[in-house]
Amino acid sequence: MGGAVASEHDACALVSVARKDARPTREVLDLVLYGMACLAHRSGAVDGEGDGAGVLTDIPRALWADLLARAGEDAAAVHGGRFAVGHIFLGQGELAELRPILAAHGIRVLLARTETTDEAALGPRGRVEAPRFVQLALELARGGRPGSRALYEAAVEIERATDATVVSLSRHTVVYKLRGVGSQLPAYFADLADHRFATSVAFGHNRYATNTSTSFTRVQPFAVFAHNGEINTISRLREEARALGLPLSRDGSDSQDVDAVIRGLVIRHRLTPIEAIELLFPPIVNEMKRMSPELQDAYVQARAAFGPLAQGPAAILARVGDTCVFGVDALGLRPLWHVETD
Repeated sequence: MGGAVASEHDACALVSVARKDARPTREVLDLVLYGMACLAHRSGAVDGEGDGAGVLTDIPRALWADLLARAGEDAAAVHGGRFAVGHIFLGQGELAELRPILAAHGIRVLLARTETTDEAALGPRGRVEAPRFVQLALELARGGRPGSRALYEAAVEIERATDATVVSLSRHTVVYKLRGVGSQLPAYFADLADHRFATSVAFGHNRYATNTSTSFTRVQPFAVFAHNGEINTISRLREEARALGLPLSRDGSDSQDVDAVIRGLVIRHRLTPIEAIELLFPPIVNEMKRMSPELQDAYVQARAAFGPLAQGPAAILARVGDTCVFGVDALGLRPLWHVETD
């Protein structure tokens, strides 16, 4: 968890809960929502409405299995490696615009859900701004591009060719987020109140908007990343991302662009998630001096080539596939606590 005593009102809150046995349970989500409520003082408010709150979880496979069965589709598909789920905020366009883009990347829509939110759960500003939320159950073609790459490229094209925002598009995870506070999440999203919802890992984030204005699309978590703090080297990050040919978010915040770079480094350039984080948030020189000569050479070379791409202060959570990474940047000014329960 990231956060401190109730007298502090100047930073976002981070919460993560993970089961070591990777068994999905309802309890994991409930613990994260409880943690977000305990850290509610770490989020901002405008006219009595929260700046934003969101969770990143496993795909709730039991829930989707029931939905597919009712739609006449194969419920067992949810446990296969070709199954994926997309969460989309539609802009002014329609769902029909997304289907040919997905199809071009070898992705078939099994089921679309559009009536799964309750705007009455939001505050006045949230209701005015609330986007149309679409959920897609997807199947990747056999023998095509590797699944994560196909989904990544489809998401990039959707945001280039339409005004829709891809909240998450993955074989592993889903993101639910809103303009408001954490307690509104299960009231707004029907999935999160469903007893069938189970996850082995969950991230939670309460937003405190500092360098960007509040909106649904800028609420954290993003597709793979959430953080407390801010990114103070964002111009350098964007310059290096463009040099590497990595697409950034459309009119995004500093946090969104870090998310985009992590995904690009892992999926396009085939770094591991840990390597991507180490490249983005490199250690300080004194930490490098305590490493083996081989590691010193590697870190010095990386820092000389790219610099500290995402210097904070920031405490960070990241998840790509089934790898979760937790840490702080070199400044260490945004703490994270690690606690093990029974």
